[in-house]
Amino acid sequence: MDVRKELQNLPDVPDLQEGEVGKPHDKGYRKSLSNPKEFLHFLRKYVRADWTEKLEVSDLSLCDTKMLEKDYEGREADLIYKAPLPEHRDIFIFILQELQSTVDYTMIFRVVMYVVNTLLKHFLNTPKSEREKAGFRLPAMVPIVFYNGQDSWTAKKSLKEYQNCGDLFGDHILNLEYYLIDLSKIEEDYILSTNTVLDNIMYCDKFRKRMELAEAIRTTYKRIESLGAQEKEEFQNWVKYILASICGDRETVMEEILSWSGKGEDDMAFKYNIIKAFEDERAEGRAEGEAIGELQKVISLVRKKVSRGMSAKEIADILEEDINLILQICNALKSHPDWNDEQIRELLYHEPNCAG
Repeated sequence: MDVRKELQNLPDVPDLQEGEVGKPHDKGYRKSLSNPKEFLHFLRKYVRADWTEKLEVSDLSLCDTKMLEKDYEGREADLIYKAPLPEHRDIFIFILQELQSTVDYTMIFRVVMYVVNTLLKHFLNTPKSEREKAGFRLPAMVPIVFYNGQDSWTAKKSLKEYQNCGDLFGDHILNLEYYLIDLSKIEEDYILSTNTVLDNIMYCDKFRKRMELAEAIRTTYKRIESLGAQEKEEFQNWVKYILASICGDRETVMEEILSWSGKGEDDMAFKYNIIKAFEDERAEGRAEGEAIGELQKVISLVRKKVSRGMSAKEIADILEEDINLILQICNALKSHPDWNDEQIRELLYHEPNCAG
């Protein structure tokens, strides 16, 4: 087979819609960042603050997110780590993952609520005799927002900016600022300058066009060859999540596509398999859509004929449809007289023998 020719002849496949691969991406980021080694790599490479150089992997302790108080909408943070800095002063670093297409303009207020509520809880849980000592200090709370949307993050990052006339009062006004990691602003070459599971996930996450995503997956599969067995498996599982979100939950298709990953001599074949799977899924979606449309059309016709007092058998004969289908539609119309055709179709489509 001439793979290049076949790939060129495939019909155009629409680009991925924002959110189409959002949920699987959540799993990949959360799993990687839950590894202290990956988390420290993330801090040093992407946060790039001086204090990150003082941390060691052994310092980082993943905490239960329930220790961080909820925001004003009752939501919990995604991850929180505890770490000691010099003089054994504890700090808490927490991440909010904005893995969605839209910018959350209330983010700074959410962050403030997390911090204030958590510090209040810590303060009240400390014995009064301890917290009233001259040397008592609250733990530092370090907020990080990680955003993977395609549009640049335009929300205010500091509480001072979020308040009217905040700049007029200098240091005499409550302020707080979060670290922002905006994936759309990070150059591809910079991401690829190191090779971890997280780097490879972030690199693939830069792409929403299907051809570009297929190429990015191929690129990262070459890179993970130098990683350990557990890291390889973690990344491969993430890729399966992504492909499954596009192609449907078809394990055999996933395995067939990924079997090309070991055949480094044929990049085009790997990409062909992915794009062909996209196209097959689109064709199946069209066929399913046609079946749904036909069922709703039949429901509309049956409704009219039932209103004229016709029996199920008479309707089946006139429409040349299976009597069992007509009986199911008649029963549904009788049980739900106030439902429209779409609601009846939704009910019947998931029942045996209705969708064809």
